[in-house]
Amino acid sequence: MKKTIIVILVFVSLKCFCQETSYLKKSVNTVQIGTVGLWVNNETKIDKALALRTEIGLFSEIFQEVGYYIAPEISLEPRFYYNIEKRAKNKRDINNNAANFFTIKLNYRSNLFEVSNFRSKTADVSYAIIPKWGIRRNLGSKFNYELGVGLGYFEFLQTRNNVSSFDEGLHFELHMRIGLNL
Repeated sequence: MKKTIIVILVFVSLKCFCQETSYLKKSVNTVQIGTVGLWVNNETKIDKALALRTEIGLFSEIFQEVGYYIAPEISLEPRFYYNIEKRAKNKRDINNNAANFFTIKLNYRSNLFEVSNFRSKTADVSYAIIPKWGIRRNLGSKFNYELGVGLGYFEFLQTRNNVSSFDEGLHFELHMRIGLNL
């Protein structure tokens, strides 16, 4: 009985001393501007290499010689930073979760309000589910950039004038953003 207790205590103490190191930051807040909008987001660490990104922003579409509109959108993304440990071991910058990632972006675009030069409301209500690959890197201590590419599904829930440049169904997404770490 004493040997069993000693063996259990040894294994428990080894487990305590051999904790895996997590390289993700507990919480990262960012304001980003991209080719088609402005976003405020938060990434919260879930596990060693997994974070949940929540985002709210303004999406825009510009139609040559016709006009533009800006409307709100929200997104939810579980991000798996698959090479953050390797970057840390190679002494590369991993501050603010600077690493490569896989994600599944869940996006909802609303027509709750709209800024536009059209006479009538133009923004359509839609959602998208897009698996993506991307990179996040730092530009100094305060700035970052992200590049990402994905292929997923896009669908309108409610259309008004259907002036969107997107068709329902298969959707290719490329994002390029520069941000400020808060």
